[in-house]
Amino acid sequence: MLSLMLDSRVRRLLDAYPAIYLACHRQHMRGDDKGNALTENQSSVLDHLDEKRPTTLSKLAEHLGVSRSTMSITVARLVRGGYIRRSRSREDTRCVALTLTAAGATVKRENSVLHPDLVRAMFRTMSREELEAALNGIECMAKHAAMLLRRRKREKDR
Repeated sequence: MLSLMLDSRVRRLLDAYPAIYLACHRQHMRGDDKGNALTENQSSVLDHLDEKRPTTLSKLAEHLGVSRSTMSITVARLVRGGYIRRSRSREDTRCVALTLTAAGATVKRENSVLHPDLVRAMFRTMSREELEAALNGIECMAKHAAMLLRRRKREKDR
């Protein structure tokens, strides 16, 4: 019984998410506010980086399924463009930590899947109670998604 209930809940999410995506999806600019174009690969690299939580080139290459040398070339271009910062890891000075610069974070935000103005328009159609319930639900799902990612990473690292 629990399995059927879970399957119906999975189906509800799989049915609901595309409606949100289609209503609020943005056309990707794939560039910065100065008109500098970025490739799909470069944009994907920025999507996987954060301003505060560093990652290594090796982890990034493995996650995106490319060689370290390919990732090194892409990262070097993004560093030259001012989108990524390289710094020595605090934990291990042999490792180079990669983080987004302010410019990289802006490009990442401007290329987000959902357009903020369309999301605001959707929010305006909802009552305050519906909006709070929806946001609480999506934030809860995001928290559990992060937990799932950490668990999958731990299992993979074993």
